[in-house]
Amino acid sequence: MARITINVPDELSGQLTQMGEIQPNYRTQSSDTDINAEFHQFKLWRSLPLWKKAEIVSGWTKGVWEMSLMAIQNRYPQASPLEIRHQFAIRTLDDETALKVIRQNLNQPLIITDPISQVLVVTAILDELGIPYLIGGSVASSLLGEPRSTQEIDLVADLTLSQVKPFVAALQPRFYVDEETVKSAVRYQSSFNIIDNESIVKFDIFILKNNPFSQSEFQRRQVQIVRTNPEQTVVLPSPEDIILQKLLWYRDTNFSSEKQWRDILGVMKLQGATLDFEYLRYWGEQLKLSETLDRALGESGLL
Repeated sequence: MARITINVPDELSGQLTQMGEIQPNYRTQSSDTDINAEFHQFKLWRSLPLWKKAEIVSGWTKGVWEMSLMAIQNRYPQASPLEIRHQFAIRTLDDETALKVIRQNLNQPLIITDPISQVLVVTAILDELGIPYLIGGSVASSLLGEPRSTQEIDLVADLTLSQVKPFVAALQPRFYVDEETVKSAVRYQSSFNIIDNESIVKFDIFILKNNPFSQSEFQRRQVQIVRTNPEQTVVLPSPEDIILQKLLWYRDTNFSSEKQWRDILGVMKLQGATLDFEYLRYWGEQLKLSETLDRALGESGLL
């Protein structure tokens, strides 16, 4: 198949330098992005340490939440803290979670935070209790690929029944959490939610499943620095595993989620040739994702 050479300006010399060769079916992250500009943008992101990308994700997400809060305050200038919380929940959470927030009737001011700060609060509790975990979802794909704002935080935890009570106790009263729902999730290897009462940020916590791919992903997780001075770390999946997990979620949406697809391509484009293609192809075949994986590799310029 014919290949196209893409040139982008070198930021130091101002001259065109060859960045690589891609196939004609390469797809930019958005239709209004010039391909040369995208190559340059990914080059810049690739040069950043992960903690700097964490700052970007935090800043963008906090900005979105602040704008949403400002819009509510402008529309309802006489609203009480309770009413503000309800309106914010309706605009930023799914219907079921928003209803949980509304039912709590907490008449306290809303505190806007950022996803990395939220992650560090919860992972500190998990570390204290000796509960292994990894951060997944859009937080992981943003740190390992194209940064973007996120609405919620996904986390996989190897939580046992004996750890449920101390875990719930450590979360309360700051977080909304239902102990019986957590126990049920552990028994059936499903999921549960916790909600920060200060910021109304939601975590989707998935119990580690006892299947080969989930176990492989968990064994390959990596400690990454997300804050400096002082240094703070979280545990993330490998780039290959977040790609595969996102492909599974993309299939679960009947191959319709553009957000999931963009996240997949973002990780592939940023990681490039450093990816373990043998691992990707092995699990692509095992998970019956080979065709979708090949499409993603093609659209990210890796096939």
